[in-house]
Amino acid sequence: MNCLKYISGLLLFVCCVGFVYGQNVVTGKYKGHVVKMKYYKGSPDDIQYLEYGLVNELNKTVSRLENEKASLQKELNKLKGKATVSSDDSLQLQLIIQERDLLARERTIDSLNERVVVLSDSLQQLQNVVNTPVTPTDKNIRSSSADCSHFGVSYSMGIPLLFSSALNHKDDMNQPLWNRRMTLSHQIGLYWGSRSLVRKGSLSLGVGLEYSRMRFVAAMTTFSDTLDAVDEDNDTYTAYLTYRNVEESATLHYLSIPLTLSIGQPYHDRISGYFQLSLVPSFCLSSSYKTSGFYDLAGYYSQYDLTLDNFDALGFGTYSVGELDEDWNANRFVLTGRVAGGIYLPMCRTQQGKTSPWVMKLGIKLDFSITPMAKGNQTDGLFKAATAYSSDGCRFLDPALEVGIMYIFGTKNKQ
Repeated sequence: MNCLKYISGLLLFVCCVGFVYGQNVVTGKYKGHVVKMKYYKGSPDDIQYLEYGLVNELNKTVSRLENEKASLQKELNKLKGKATVSSDDSLQLQLIIQERDLLARERTIDSLNERVVVLSDSLQQLQNVVNTPVTPTDKNIRSSSADCSHFGVSYSMGIPLLFSSALNHKDDMNQPLWNRRMTLSHQIGLYWGSRSLVRKGSLSLGVGLEYSRMRFVAAMTTFSDTLDAVDEDNDTYTAYLTYRNVEESATLHYLSIPLTLSIGQPYHDRISGYFQLSLVPSFCLSSSYKTSGFYDLAGYYSQYDLTLDNFDALGFGTYSVGELDEDWNANRFVLTGRVAGGIYLPMCRTQQGKTSPWVMKLGIKLDFSITPMAKGNQTDGLFKAATAYSSDGCRFLDPALEVGIMYIFGTKNKQ
């Protein structure tokens, strides 16, 4: 039985290797002897035959001993013929030795034949177990879960990354003008997945409903700029702008409907993996945009050779950037893509033969915007450099960790 157990483990390994590399004959070794298995192509669970090298070696040994036994029997018959017509003691001694050797050969042959029978029976039992057909009354099988739909709730937390041409601006030292700050995204959703669409393997479709919140923050320490401007009296002047400790943030709330193609699905009796591709139409429920920090404005009138740096009537002095707040021009509809993968863990002790319709989901995912999440703000006036998101549009990447609980319909606990 120990031999059967070890061979079973070995066959499971070589079966998996053979399936991955598209072979229908796989080999391995157990205690120096070759184990060979052939299964029907495309169906690694359906074994055509099993071979264990030790059985072949034992059969060869038995065959050799049978030949030796036959030779000994011939010699023994000759000695018996001579012994009947002679009283030579040496012949009698040779006859006894020959009979002893013949008996030893017979016992060895019987012992080896018994080992061959045991090993052959073990291999046959293993092949019968692997090739046992699925019956409708057998509930502890993979296909019972594959034929069931599932429903669940999940939560994910990510670190969203904003991409915009405005964030690529550099200062006079060729250093990035804006520094992105790390923020978190949060998402909670409901998901329904269909039964497997294929007879062998697991391929299913799903749809969900999700709410998500993302926040983006960018900041600059100091930045100076020079612009040509016109004041309220239509006099031209040169404006000197200096921004200090400016920070801008945008927060968006979305309602999304992910449409998912999934390879792999939850099973009630074993651990399984999944890989998913999703197309996610998203609708912006609300957005907010805030700025903080200060700017200094001074003006030089060349026609008067006059510089004004503290004159409120014409807007010269030190002011809060927050006074420049505008609505962020967020698109109300965004098309998002998603790539996800992970594992399903049945909430039971599967090694003890227990099952559960409740399954935990653990994985990672990457959301990315296919269409821009915000339009390019075309800010007029002096303060266009103060808006971090004034660009030709904004897109994002959102890598996240995901955890969820799924329920498989049509299955029951097995305690």
